[in-house]
Amino acid sequence: LVVISNGLTHSLFCNILSFSSKATAFTKLVEEALQTYKFSDTAKEQLADFDAYLSSTFHVTFGNRILMQLGKYVALYQACGGSEIEAIDDMLSKKILRKLESQNPVFIKAKCEELLNKFDEIFGQDLMVNCIEYIKRLSHNG
Repeated sequence: LVVISNGLTHSLFCNILSFSSKATAFTKLVEEALQTYKFSDTAKEQLADFDAYLSSTFHVTFGNRILMQLGKYVALYQACGGSEIEAIDDMLSKKILRKLESQNPVFIKAKCEELLNKFDEIFGQDLMVNCIEYIKRLSHNG
């Protein structure tokens, strides 16, 4: 191993340079994805409808932070070959629906069928696979 002036080995120095160039390339890919893939108007309307339903029924809302995260996540998910609806399904099932666990379990269990129907009504029949699975688990555990 060759030691360079600041005490780093040549091999370590090359690894740092390699990581730095990979990080720069990754950052560029992320920026391109965010420019290329945007929320469709349909998705925005669907999310607004679902947020209104959750707010009126369960007193749960998305919030601006989660909507901003969702916008970035959808873009990156699509850039990796997924669909907009798959990304929304994934994020809602992991970040939003878990808020229902803090609600009254008897109330949640009573509302599960309505919630399943609302997913189909707003997003399309059986398209929200992860959300549907999550709600079915809640209905069995409530």
